[in-house]
Amino acid sequence: MDKITQTPPREEWQQLAVICLGAFLFFNNFGSVNVALPTIQIYFGASLAAVQWVSIMGTVMISSLAFCFGRAGELLGQRRLYRMGVSLYALGAGLAAFSESFFQLLLFRGVMSIGLALALPMSTAILASTFPSQRRGQALGLFASAIGVGRATGPTLGGLILYLWGWRAVFLTNCLIGIVVSAAVFTIFKGDEERKKEAFDFVGAIALTIGFPALLIGLSLGANSGWGSPRMLSWLAVAAAGLVSFVWIELHAKNPLVDISLFRRRSLAAALLSLAMGSAVSAPISVCAPLYMQNVLAFSPLTIGLVMATLPLFTALSSPLSGRLADRLDARFVASMGLAFILIGIFFYSRLGTGSSYPLVILALTLLGVGTGFFMPANQKAAFSSVTGEHYGILSAMLSSFGTAAGTLGTTIAVALIEATTQGIEIQDPGSFASAQQFSFSALLPLAALALLISVGEWKSDKNKR
Repeated sequence: MDKITQTPPREEWQQLAVICLGAFLFFNNFGSVNVALPTIQIYFGASLAAVQWVSIMGTVMISSLAFCFGRAGELLGQRRLYRMGVSLYALGAGLAAFSESFFQLLLFRGVMSIGLALALPMSTAILASTFPSQRRGQALGLFASAIGVGRATGPTLGGLILYLWGWRAVFLTNCLIGIVVSAAVFTIFKGDEERKKEAFDFVGAIALTIGFPALLIGLSLGANSGWGSPRMLSWLAVAAAGLVSFVWIELHAKNPLVDISLFRRRSLAAALLSLAMGSAVSAPISVCAPLYMQNVLAFSPLTIGLVMATLPLFTALSSPLSGRLADRLDARFVASMGLAFILIGIFFYSRLGTGSSYPLVILALTLLGVGTGFFMPANQKAAFSSVTGEHYGILSAMLSSFGTAAGTLGTTIAVALIEATTQGIEIQDPGSFASAQQFSFSALLPLAALALLISVGEWKSDKNKR
């Protein structure tokens, strides 16, 4: 079911190098900008709720617009949209560096995030259409490794730039790197792609862009303001209306944004479900682990940064191996191995308490990093193997959107469980936070186990068919 490619090997690796450089830029930015948020808040006198949008803007845009841009890539050309996305990202970063008000900064951060939402879903679609099946896992593994390196180095590089030159330099550095990536993209991705003369589902796109952000906003309000607050319920009502309308529109549209029939393919459904569950379980670590190390174990900020780098570092190291194994073995088997590591890592993390030491924390994060590195490339290869080339764009969008949205949902649930367990006790209280965290991640363990069972079940089904 693969799309046959005639791309010469040299051009394959040139395109991979450019896309990996873009992935490093995008994910390095997440960490570098987050480090600068306290300084930005003080500089503009913004509220914490407002300044958080500088951080989560990219997540919201990816979750909301990935489907729209995935379909647009199928109609207009994935390389064309990737060029446009990287250019917008660099432009937004440059403008953000010279913002004179917080509103301007948020506006230009929105330009960056639209560029991110344009380029990121196109990345894996381009790799899937460029590399044949026997080498696709290797390409996806190196792409995942670039993401891991970006995540691991983002806070460190951002902190160093912030210390030397201030918060504006963080955005300016992203602009300069973005210009370099843009130049490489326009050099490697030459020529025009054929456009398909099909209608774009604007009505479905509007319904989705209303429903998805409203869902994320409602969930964030539930964690912060209470699950019965009128504001949260209002946003969830808007989300329900938008998402239900989106599904109805897609079922009846002549040229739908998303072909709902794709979800009837068992192998694809298994890949998306295991991705969503795995992301929901592992994403809360990025929020909870720093709080745990600070409030319970009293680690220094430098130590917390170094320990947190363990997870993306081992993701970066294990991803290329996962890709090569997925090319030689059954990709679903390799993905199941990754989910097994994630399950074990979450189990160890859920046992951490007030008396835990450096090695135990590092062990849990290492297992999660290895698990993520093994799971992501292999699961992506399994997903792309289940559809034809004409659906690579929308499938790439599904993978980006499902993973991001599920990670946000999982983090919201984990934080809500911690807050419910502490019951008004200060979060800084070591014993209270440790117990609440143990309860929260223990509650997430069955979800990780279910993701593993789904993946193993699909692998055994494929094995029996052969």
